[in-house]
Amino acid sequence: MKTEASFHPVLMAGLGVTFFSFLDAVMKVITAAYPLTQAVALRYGSGTLFAVLAYLLFGDGWPKPAALRRNFLRAVIALCTAACFFTAIARLPLVEAITLTFLSPLLMALLGRLILKEPVAPRALVGILVGFAGVVVIVHGGETGAGRDFDLLGIAAALGCALFYALSMVLMRQQSAQDSIMTIVLLSNGFAFLLVMPASAWQWQPVSLSHWLMIGMAGIFGTAGNLCMAWAYARAPAGRLGIMEYSAFIWAMFFGYCIFAEIPTAWTLAGAALILAACIAATFGRARAA
Repeated sequence: MKTEASFHPVLMAGLGVTFFSFLDAVMKVITAAYPLTQAVALRYGSGTLFAVLAYLLFGDGWPKPAALRRNFLRAVIALCTAACFFTAIARLPLVEAITLTFLSPLLMALLGRLILKEPVAPRALVGILVGFAGVVVIVHGGETGAGRDFDLLGIAAALGCALFYALSMVLMRQQSAQDSIMTIVLLSNGFAFLLVMPASAWQWQPVSLSHWLMIGMAGIFGTAGNLCMAWAYARAPAGRLGIMEYSAFIWAMFFGYCIFAEIPTAWTLAGAALILAACIAATFGRARAA
């Protein structure tokens, strides 16, 4: 695995988060109109199409059997990530759902230590406790907030997404030592689509033309985001890149307000501040330790 000292991987990870934020806004519309399994199948089907096109243009030969085995597990985890996240954004305001997933960089630090043996500074452990405090604040706001019911399933789905996403990124970092960026992106999308397609067939509903156009956009955003992330995680530790996940909060507020007329509550903003502060401190603590 490569480790670059420059900020290029960090900036590329930030670009990937931007693409994923556009994907989130599109998929919030799709998940409101179609069953969950169909929404996931549409997202990965479109992603697979654009991943195949990118692979044909820039790939170097077809993936070997060993690469298929390595990437299958990560595809299952990516599928779990998508299912949890789409459930969360369908049941919660966009900014709240994304804020709850902000625990993923802290989990990346722990999983990076367990799986990749990457060092974790003591400050990161303190950051994890503060980050969980931020989640408690958001959950408490959901319990006491006026105008909507407390959605335990939506909150649990968002937290599950944080765990699966962190594991997916750490495995991407691990696989980058053996597989090319194009191979990782192609197989993660393709396997996820093949796995979810049989389940989606039972609940399939006709898709309108406008939604097909949005699904095409989702495929472009998802594939571009995957390529950016694969490039970044091939060159820098997972813990270092995790800080860029928090730029998604700005996009979530923007799309939530402009498209879905959602205004974040004071509890959500307070919890986000705690999680963001914890992760910035943990990230810079790891950088100094290194």
